[in-house]
Amino acid sequence: MAADLHIHIFEKITEENLKDFFSCTMGSKYFNPDCLTKSGNARIIHKKKLKIASEVMNTPMIWVGEVSWLKSQLTQDEDTYVPQTVAEIYKIIGEKLPEIDDELIDKIKEALGKPNTTGYKISSKKPIIMFLEKYRGKRVFMINW
Repeated sequence: MAADLHIHIFEKITEENLKDFFSCTMGSKYFNPDCLTKSGNARIIHKKKLKIASEVMNTPMIWVGEVSWLKSQLTQDEDTYVPQTVAEIYKIIGEKLPEIDDELIDKIKEALGKPNTTGYKISSKKPIIMFLEKYRGKRVFMINW
C-alpha cells in the first residue's frame, strides 16, 4: 500500500498546528513519544487531532506522487518503493517550511526530471511548477496522506 505525498502551503495554520498534527508521526521532528502512552484524555486528544487535521487538510496542496516509505524501510529497498522524484522533493521541503523562491522552484524542477524506476505514479512537472509559482513567497511543507 502506498501513501500519497503532497506539498502544502503553510497558511491559515501555525507551526503549533503542525506540531500537534505530526506529534504521533515517527520520524517527524514534531514526534512526541507521549502520544504512544495510554492517557485518560484520549478522547480529548482525538477530537483535537481531528480538528487540526481538518485545518491542515484545508491548506492549498498539490499531489507529488505515490510512495511506500514503510516497504522501503522493511525491505531496505528504496529503489523499488520510493520514486527518485518523491525522495528528492521530500529532502528539499520536508518539514523545514522553506519559502517558495527561484532556488526552491529550480530544485523542484530538477527533481521532477528524475527517472521513475518504480511502479508508483508521480505527478508531471507542469502542474507542480504552476502551483509553486501561484504561491511564490509562501512557505511549504509536506504530508503523506
